[in-house]
Amino acid sequence: MVSELFENWSPEEAELIKSDMNQSGYPTVNVEEAVNKAVNSLEIEYPEGPGYVIPLFEENEPITTKEYVIYRPERGQLIWYDTKTSHGTQRFTSCSEFKNHEIGYRLRFWISNTKTKFEKSELPDDKILPNDQLYPSEKTQFFDDLENFVKSEMKTQLGSNWDNYKKLGLEESIRQNKISGPFAFSGSSTTKSGNQSYSYQILMDDDEEIDLRDDEGIFEGNRCIVDTKATTDVFPIAAKITTVDDPKISLQPIWKHIDDTGSVEKVLKNKNSEVWISYLLNPVPFKRRLTALQEIKKNTAKRKLLTGERAIEFNLNKYDTPNPDLELNDYQQKALVWADSADDIVCIHGPPGTGKTRTLTAYVQHAVSQNNSVLVTAHSNQAVDNLIVGDSTIGSPEEDTLHALAQKEDSQLSIARVGNNSKSQVVTNYYANQSVSNANVVAATTSGAAQFNQNQFDIAVVDEATQVSRPATAIALNSAKKLILAGDHKQLPPYCADETMQEEDMHISLFEYLFERYGTDISILLQKQYRMNQEIAAFPNKAFYSGSLETADRCRNWTVGDLKPNIGIDIDGDEERQTHGNSIYNDREAEAVAKQVKRLVQTGLAPSDIGVITAYSGQVGRIITYVNQLDIGNPRHVEIDTVDSFQGGEREAIVVSFVRSNSDGYSGFLEFPEEGPRRLNVALTRARKRLVLIGNWDTLGRIAPHRSPEDSCAQLYAGLAEHLRKNDRMLSIKTTQ
Repeated sequence: MVSELFENWSPEEAELIKSDMNQSGYPTVNVEEAVNKAVNSLEIEYPEGPGYVIPLFEENEPITTKEYVIYRPERGQLIWYDTKTSHGTQRFTSCSEFKNHEIGYRLRFWISNTKTKFEKSELPDDKILPNDQLYPSEKTQFFDDLENFVKSEMKTQLGSNWDNYKKLGLEESIRQNKISGPFAFSGSSTTKSGNQSYSYQILMDDDEEIDLRDDEGIFEGNRCIVDTKATTDVFPIAAKITTVDDPKISLQPIWKHIDDTGSVEKVLKNKNSEVWISYLLNPVPFKRRLTALQEIKKNTAKRKLLTGERAIEFNLNKYDTPNPDLELNDYQQKALVWADSADDIVCIHGPPGTGKTRTLTAYVQHAVSQNNSVLVTAHSNQAVDNLIVGDSTIGSPEEDTLHALAQKEDSQLSIARVGNNSKSQVVTNYYANQSVSNANVVAATTSGAAQFNQNQFDIAVVDEATQVSRPATAIALNSAKKLILAGDHKQLPPYCADETMQEEDMHISLFEYLFERYGTDISILLQKQYRMNQEIAAFPNKAFYSGSLETADRCRNWTVGDLKPNIGIDIDGDEERQTHGNSIYNDREAEAVAKQVKRLVQTGLAPSDIGVITAYSGQVGRIITYVNQLDIGNPRHVEIDTVDSFQGGEREAIVVSFVRSNSDGYSGFLEFPEEGPRRLNVALTRARKRLVLIGNWDTLGRIAPHRSPEDSCAQLYAGLAEHLRKNDRMLSIKTTQ
C-alpha cells in the first residue's frame, strides 16, 4: 500500500511545496480524489491549523519526497507557497485548479501506483535501430521517388479517365447517366491572368432544384471533360472548373492541349449549342501530398524518420499504465501501453476482428485525459466516420465509440469533424460544425488534414493505415508530433493506379515500409479475434498470422442454424470474358452462389446479413442477375461486390466466387505472389458464422504455365483446398469426375 511508503515520513522534516501556476500542461488528475485517499491512508493533521498534510511524490515514480501540500476538506482547497511573489506567499487554491498542474501530477500516485502487469519481453525496447542505412544519394532519391510516384498516379488517373470516356463516347455516357448536362452558354469573361472563362447554366425544369456538388460531383478546381453534340472534331476537350454556383458553373479550357483554339471558342460561345461535363481529375489530393512531403523534407526529425536514419524510441513509464473507461483484453491494453510510451511513432497490427477500432478509441480517450490534442484520420470519409460513431444512430450512440464517450455528462472529449463529405447523419448533427480550436479531438480524412500546420496536434491516429500510401500518410505525419498507425499489412495494400510503380513497391503504406526498414519490433499485435467462428478463422490464422490468433469464447461456435460454419464447393463452370471490357464471369458459379444465398435465407438469415464476394467485377453483374431472380424477400438487400470493396466489412454469412476455371491453371491476379494472398485473406475473413467458397480448385491450386513456384501463390489455394477436404468440408459438384 502507498501508506507503507510513509511509515518513517515526518512533516517536521519536510516543507510546504514552492511552485507557481505556470507549471501547467500536465496530464489530467482527479486531485480531490487523490488527497482524500491520502487523508484516509495517513490522517496527518496539520499542527499549525485546520487541515491535513499531504506528502508529494516524485513526478514519474511513487517515491517519497520532502515536500507536501496542506488540504482543507471543508473548503476543497490546497495550501502551497506561490513563488511568483517576491517573498513567497501561502496560497489557498481550489483542488480543481491543480488538475493539469505539476502539484496534481505529483499527487496522482495516491490514486494508483500499480506497475504495469506486462513482462519486459512484452514491452517495447527503449530504442529500435533501422536494419540498414541509406547511402547519401539514396536519401535524396527517396523523396524524389515519392514525389514522382504522386505525379505518376495523377497522370495515370487522368489518362485512365480520358480513356474510359473515349471508349463510351458522349451518347453512351448520357444513356448510362455518367455525364452531367446539358449546359447552355450564359457568358464569358477574361480573368486577371488573361485567360478566357466561360459560364454555363444547367438546363432543367423550372421547379427542379439541383446541387451540382452533391448531385453531379462538380467541384471548383476539378479538371473535367467538355463535350458537345455539335458536328465538330475538336471536342471533347479538357477544362478546369473555376466556380460552382448552382445552377451555374464557370470553366477555363486547358488551351495548351488544344490545337484549334478558334473552333473550340466558337462552339463554347455558341448560345444554340449545348455542352456536357464529365469528371476527369481532382488534383487537390495530389498537390496536398506533394506539399506534405516537401514540409517533411524541411523537418530534420520527420525526414530522418521517413528515411530510416534514426532510431525509433519508446519511453515507458511503468507506473503510468493507461486506464481508460473501456473494457479491454490484455492484448488491447498492451497496445495502449505501447502507444502511450512511443516517442514519435508506433504500429498497431490489428488482424480482422481483433478490436483495432476499439483499441484506438480507448487510446484517444487516454490521450485526451493526458491533456493531448488528437487528430483521428483515415483514407476515406466512411472510415473516419466509423472511427467516430461506428453504428450509432441519432439518439442511440453505439456503446464504447468516441461518440458515446463524448456524450457522457462528465466527458472530457470534444470532437470536431472536418470536411463536407460525411454521409453519417450522426456526424453531421453532432460534430460537423464544431470549432477545431475548441476541440481536443479533430477528425478528418488524410487529405482533409492537409489544412493543418506542422505539429499542430500532439498525436495523429491513422486507422486503416495499411490502405494509405506513404505520401498520403505524410500529411498526418506532418500534422502531429506523434503518429499512431493501425492496420493490417496482411490485407490489401493501398490502391495504385500506375502498375509500374506497383512493381517497384512505391505504393506500399508507411506502416509496411517501417516494417521493412525497422523490423516488426516497432509493432504490437492484437491477438484475440471476436468476429469469426473458430473453424472460419483456422486457415487464415495459420496461413497469414503464424497461428498467433486466439478466438474469443463468444464467437467460437457461432453458426447459421445447423449449417456448417465453412464449406468449399468444387465446381467446373466455364469462365468467359466480357464482350465489352476485360473482366471475366462464370455463369455456373453465379448460379451456385444464388442457390447458397437461397439456402441461407431459408435457414433464417435476412438478405441484408448476407454478402457475396467475387474476384472479378464482371462476375458481380452475373451474380446480381441470378440472386434477384430468387423467390426470396428483398433479394437486392444482399450485398454483392468485389473483394476490394469488401475490405473492412463483415456479414453473418459470406459466399465467395473465385470465377477462374480452365484446364491450364490460369488464375490471373489471384495467383500474384504478393497481392494474391492478401486478396484471399480479405475474402476469408469477412464472415462471422458461415463461409462458402465456390471455385474450380484444380485451376486455383495449379501454377500457371508462364509462372514459377516463386512467382505464384497457387500453393496457398491448394493448401486451402486440402484444409477443407481434411476437415470434410469440400463438396464436389463437378460434371466430370
